[in-house]
Amino acid sequence: MRSDIWRLALSCLVLWCGAASAQTGQSTPSGEGHALLGGYIDHELFWNEQKKTFDQHRLVPFIYAEVDERIHVMAEIEFEHGGVVKGDKESDGEIKIEFAVIDIAFSEALTYRAGVVLAPVGGFNIDHDSPRNDLTNRPLVDRQIIPTTLSESGMGLYGTLYPGEAAVVDYEVYLVNGFSAEAAANLRDGRGSLKADNNEQKSLTGRLAYSPSLGVQVAGSFHVGAYDDAGDHVLGLYALDANVNRGPFEVRGEYAAATVDGAEHERRWGYYAQFGYHFGEGLIRAFPESICTASLRYDAIDLGARDQQRVTLGLNWRPIEKTVVKLDYEFYESGAQGNGLVLSVASYF
Repeated sequence: MRSDIWRLALSCLVLWCGAASAQTGQSTPSGEGHALLGGYIDHELFWNEQKKTFDQHRLVPFIYAEVDERIHVMAEIEFEHGGVVKGDKESDGEIKIEFAVIDIAFSEALTYRAGVVLAPVGGFNIDHDSPRNDLTNRPLVDRQIIPTTLSESGMGLYGTLYPGEAAVVDYEVYLVNGFSAEAAANLRDGRGSLKADNNEQKSLTGRLAYSPSLGVQVAGSFHVGAYDDAGDHVLGLYALDANVNRGPFEVRGEYAAATVDGAEHERRWGYYAQFGYHFGEGLIRAFPESICTASLRYDAIDLGARDQQRVTLGLNWRPIEKTVVKLDYEFYESGAQGNGLVLSVASYF
């Protein structure tokens, strides 16, 4: 759940503030009445059959403020491909609010959230930060079926429940503006406006995740609502995701299907399965906490008019948990995207 990532980010920020305060002799801020700044950055080199280029892909500042013990404000502002250059009509950069919410916590089981939320459909959309992932490119299903990053204007509830001694249940449910009419042709182009709904109806999105024990989680999620301007046609997006961590081994996967009423290609689906093996802990003396990961991922999507498959082999090195250098090789079945290497680096700060 995204709230878990923010707790991790906040912990890192508080520790950093504590270290800085110790050096200056100042007291450490409690968080209340203070805003903390962090974020992540990634940079990539593509060397394949279609392009050979560096890409300053993302710079994403995080802002966290504890207004009160039970009231938090959190935001992410994403600068893609260097942002937008003023006066440059050919610029392919972008600046956008990816996440910006006000949380009012009544208990761990019940928190009210309003703002620009990450739609909790699939596991990857709510946990997509580059430093968190072992491969550079996102799964095909989370590009073309679940159009990550899917940020929407809305409000709702989330929380964590403990039904057993080791079991954990996380839930999120939000009422949002929903997709726009462009989703009939392309789900990615149909991501809705953060300012205004294109029809008078709202969409409902939610996710329920169950963890029977530490290192195991399965989840189901959905996004349903009218998407066309008249509000006559319904778009339904449904997903299942799971991950298992056992010692040095990790397995994760996701399946998603979309039904777009009234579109030429009404049904679209995709999935991925990813396997990882962690090894070489402390291999480099200068970084005693370093670790390597070997990964294999298979992607497949079917968009009705066309389908696509991809196999990715990856090897990465983390000098510390928050920073990673990745080297991937991608094989596309059709070769349409260009088989080749991807070298990237990503880090929280």
